[in-house]
Amino acid sequence: MNVDSIKRRLLVKYPFFGSVVANSNFIAEPAVGTAGTDGKTIYYNPNFIESITDEEQTFIFAHEICHIAFDHIFRSEGKDKDLWNIATDSVVNAFLKQDGLPIVEGVVDIPEAINYDAEEMYKKLLEEKKHQQQPNEQGNGQNQKGSQQQSGNNEQQSQLQQSSSSSESSQERDKQSQEQSCSGSVEDSQKEEKQQDVGHDTHSMWDKAIEKKHQEEQSQSNTGQSYDKDEDKQSLLDKLSKMFDKKKEQQSQLQQLDENQNKEQEKKKNEEIKKLTELGEKETFKQNKIARKKQLEELRKALASRSHGHGNTTNSERRNITDIGTSEPLIDWRRLLKEAVKYDVDWSYQNAGIEDGVVTAYLEEMPRPETEIVLDTSGSIDETLLRNFLRECKNILQTSKVKVGCFDTKFYGFTEIKDVSDIDNLEFYGGGGTNFDAAINAFTRRVENKIIFTDGDADMPSTPIDAIWIVFGGIKINPVGGKVIHIDDEQLDRLYSNEISSNSKGKTR
Repeated sequence: MNVDSIKRRLLVKYPFFGSVVANSNFIAEPAVGTAGTDGKTIYYNPNFIESITDEEQTFIFAHEICHIAFDHIFRSEGKDKDLWNIATDSVVNAFLKQDGLPIVEGVVDIPEAINYDAEEMYKKLLEEKKHQQQPNEQGNGQNQKGSQQQSGNNEQQSQLQQSSSSSESSQERDKQSQEQSCSGSVEDSQKEEKQQDVGHDTHSMWDKAIEKKHQEEQSQSNTGQSYDKDEDKQSLLDKLSKMFDKKKEQQSQLQQLDENQNKEQEKKKNEEIKKLTELGEKETFKQNKIARKKQLEELRKALASRSHGHGNTTNSERRNITDIGTSEPLIDWRRLLKEAVKYDVDWSYQNAGIEDGVVTAYLEEMPRPETEIVLDTSGSIDETLLRNFLRECKNILQTSKVKVGCFDTKFYGFTEIKDVSDIDNLEFYGGGGTNFDAAINAFTRRVENKIIFTDGDADMPSTPIDAIWIVFGGIKINPVGGKVIHIDDEQLDRLYSNEISSNSKGKTR
């Protein structure tokens, strides 16, 4: 099983959930019956996931992403947990089913949930439960009428009871499975329980996640978030006293950089969760469908309108690309790019200051991965396709230092990118044929992260190059060395086939 591949499928199919998908961890955990989440991490049983189809895998992980994106775990506080579990599962599954994903056998499946947000569905289920629990005070004369009403709702009640029972048994089985895993119980017993759990995600982690959140809040309340200047001064003195150990200091800075990046990504993820929770499930899935259709239409237009011929001449014409905009990443760049960091940074005392008698050194440059990107600007690349190249460049900039250049039959030089405005103001040249030798010869040897954005419409170079080839379109390439990632029309068409067919027939789903 390839988790990165699954995340890419989720990012393409659900661009509206981009930050949640990109910043959620996926961890294999055999003790979990099928899959589950604690609100931050998705845990899955690798044996179960490998036993189902790719589309079913997408359903399972999209289901867990929705629990995180809509904050279902922490919104469960103060509610009837069994009913809340059924409400959230039924609503999420209904929308995923509408998106064309095959729901896994045995999951909560209430068709009418498509008309509700989770809160609305929960209130409906709660009212039905209260009605069922009301004592019969109307005497024997009303028994027959009540029986008829009960019979009329029998099918839905059966589904709710079955779902509730399944949810409870799933949680109990998962709890037992974890206990057996810890105590070294018989493997056959574990296998039997996991097989029974197929088709249900486990909610057994929810209570622990809520408890952990309360503990963290209490800890912050007790300790406060005040800034201890004396402690910071001492920490700085300790660092200065260890300046001779340059490698150790640089490793510390790398760790701090990684922590800062994690905090920033967690902040972005939490902001998206808040936005999606406020929108609600119905509106979010509606907006996601619009975003998916727009993304596909742009790429299909680019791929359909490109000229397939490639020559040996260069036009060297200036190409104006406006309204580049942004998009959710098609690729998890942070995982893909190598952490190539130069260890030539050091503390500098040129502009050092003295505060309260303590010398404060300034770090001249924080070490970051470096990436060089070359963009195919030949005649087969139109503005729409180039615009999509540039949006991904903006996403890469969040993870790495970036230099960008363009080529057709010759390379036009790199431009250092410091922020997204530099990408918006880039000048592009090209319009001729395509020569990949010009592209691979443009890279500097010291840079480990080398990326080529192209449609692949030219002969591959014979020189080996350890680069990442991002290919938009149906052309399959096989370069010597490196890694190829295809963002092809066939893949996107398959993911969005329901929307395209509905649009062409003038129908709505």
